[in-house]
Amino acid sequence: MRVFDRPGAFEGDAKITVDVNPGLIVATLGYWRQLNQGTVNSISSAELVNMGNAPSFSDNLVQVEAVS
Repeated sequence: MRVFDRPGAFEGDAKITVDVNPGLIVATLGYWRQLNQGTVNSISSAELVNMGNAPSFSDNLVQVEAVS
């Protein structure tokens, strides 16, 4: 699958499980950029939120598509 948004994209394997609600994606960390087509950090923003200057990388609105 390819996960993408405005800042970037990454590719990975998808597995549907009962412990993740429909419409949600859980992406783990640890992929080596040089061994994969991007990483989960590719879809994150480096900007801080306006409430307490907290990081904004935990939640991302993305699209998912199949790749061959």
